Amino acid sequence: MAKKTGNRTPAPPATPPAAELAAAAAGADAYGVRSPYESQEIAAALDPVRLAGLVREAKQGNARDLMVLAEEMEERDAHYRAVLSTRKLSIVGLDPVVEPASEAPGDQELAAAVRRDIVQRPEFAQLIGDALDALGKGYSAVEIMWDTARTPWRPAAYHYRHPSWFQYDRRTGAELRLFDGAEGTALPPYKFIVHQPQLKSGLAVRGGLALAAAYVALIKSVDVAAWAAFMQVFGHPLRMGRFPKNATEQDLAVLKRAVRNMGRDLGVVIPDTMVIDVVDAVKPGSSTEHFRALAEWCDGQLSKLVLGQTATTEGTPGRLGADTAQQDVRLDIKEADADQLETTLNRDLVVPYVTLNWGAQAAYPVVRLPVPRPEDINSLIENAAKMIDRGLRVKASEVYAKLGLTEPEEGDAVIEPPAAAPGPGPAHALQRYVTAAMNAAGSAPPRRRSDVEGDLDELQEERDWEPILRPLHDAVQEWTDRMESLEEAQRRLPELLALLNGERFVEHLAADLLRARGLGDLHFSDRTS
Repeated sequence: MAKKTGNRTPAPPATPPAAELAAAAAGADAYGVRSPYESQEIAAALDPVRLAGLVREAKQGNARDLMVLAEEMEERDAHYRAVLSTRKLSIVGLDPVVEPASEAPGDQELAAAVRRDIVQRPEFAQLIGDALDALGKGYSAVEIMWDTARTPWRPAAYHYRHPSWFQYDRRTGAELRLFDGAEGTALPPYKFIVHQPQLKSGLAVRGGLALAAAYVALIKSVDVAAWAAFMQVFGHPLRMGRFPKNATEQDLAVLKRAVRNMGRDLGVVIPDTMVIDVVDAVKPGSSTEHFRALAEWCDGQLSKLVLGQTATTEGTPGRLGADTAQQDVRLDIKEADADQLETTLNRDLVVPYVTLNWGAQAAYPVVRLPVPRPEDINSLIENAAKMIDRGLRVKASEVYAKLGLTEPEEGDAVIEPPAAAPGPGPAHALQRYVTAAMNAAGSAPPRRRSDVEGDLDELQEERDWEPILRPLHDAVQEWTDRMESLEEAQRRLPELLALLNGERFVEHLAADLLRARGLGDLHFSDRTS
């Protein structure tokens, strides 16, 4: 994805009066069209016919009832609310950063102001959560209450406005307007943060997760209601009273009262001629499994719709909890949510803030919500260790950063590695190469004296030790440059030994020593024979 260098916008609208910026433009009105209390209830009487009507009205531009249903779904369906909250909080929990439009001092000052007056304010996190209400409903509108009593003007509060208080224009279906029962009223400039995530192509009102989730939620609600009704009838034990043939009306009244009271009393008293049997209720199993299976299937569909996967919420049979390799929200979905919200915040909040206080700019600061990518630290360290053994040079500071540790300073108590056990090392490498060379020499044909003398001369000239010793020299030089005194160097000498990798040097040295020794012995034996 290309890196954004700054917000570039067309000419901004005229600055409204300070009083209008500080006053509420879409506040609640108990006697108007924006009542803070919802009088109607849709979910309780929802059926396929009613849902089809809601969807049809929303497609025609009237989404008020659909917005009410979307709100009720979050209140009634615990699983839908849980997965939707997980997706929202995965973005709310990100650490926002502000990038200046350039390295110029003026752009740096604008970025610092955005950071101070917007991003670092405690209400900014709530703003992100309210803006992400658009994930379920298709759009969200948050009103900015500007503090114009001080300079620079800055957002003093962000007020969430219920989506049923808005409507889209009839002509294009793309412009969000205040609901007034007719064509709607245009939103005043610099007052609203309107987030419309593109979860699917087409009209924003049809792109919310609630529209797709409503069909699954309806199936689940019917299933759970039937399950509850079944358990209400067959889930309680049957209390059956028996009476003799000669029982009187008074005896029957006593028995009936005793049977009724068994549901709340610990014991009953009846004549010895009567019997009360308790018949076991239906046990969970095959008779109720279809209810559970359908409800779990619905939850799985909601998880896939909202999170992009089901392992985190449902777990994997035979494993400890959910699949640890899978994130709560699929990474590509999380990155898309963050990127689209960045666009909204920069367009509707950062640009108005800068424009109102410093005028229109060629480029504006950018608020970012970077999504960290998970790393397999164990695999990274293991592979790095293998490459270090082969001569790769790695900065210690980068290793500390990957592990989340700070580099120890002078005087810090540190955990030292245990003493190296006998095993692979320079001595081991020397022994390995000597053994191999001796085996090769034992199978070679006898050499003549002239050959031996020529080999000795070539041995002195053929080996270029500079590239072999250069890595060791550079490692020692870099280490000594960090030392401030001889005492510190002596004390931290084990660190230097751990950094050095002399395997290549030992290999060539062992080979040359062995050749020289063998050729020398042969030359000496020729002279004395």
